[in-house]
Amino acid sequence: MPAKNQECKADRCAKPADGGKGYCRRHFAAWKRGAMPKARYDTCQAEGCHKRVAGRGRCEEHFARDYPGKKAAASAPAEAPAEAPAAE
Repeated sequence: MPAKNQECKADRCAKPADGGKGYCRRHFAAWKRGAMPKARYDTCQAEGCHKRVAGRGRCEEHFARDYPGKKAAASAPAEAPAEAPAAE
């Protein structure tokens, strides 16, 4: 936990760092969404996109656009177990 008198480490923000990771609440929420310059996860390389990377440096939407017909490793759904036939 940051010191009580510490300010948010975001540029030009003088609010107290009470949100976590040295940020104020607003900037900490932005960090969790991936909207801060140093996000908590890898973000899409498409300009202006801050979504989580699914494959090859792109989010699911941009991966599908740039690589039609391919499936990103993170977006491949887990196979559901086959349903058993109903007993009569």
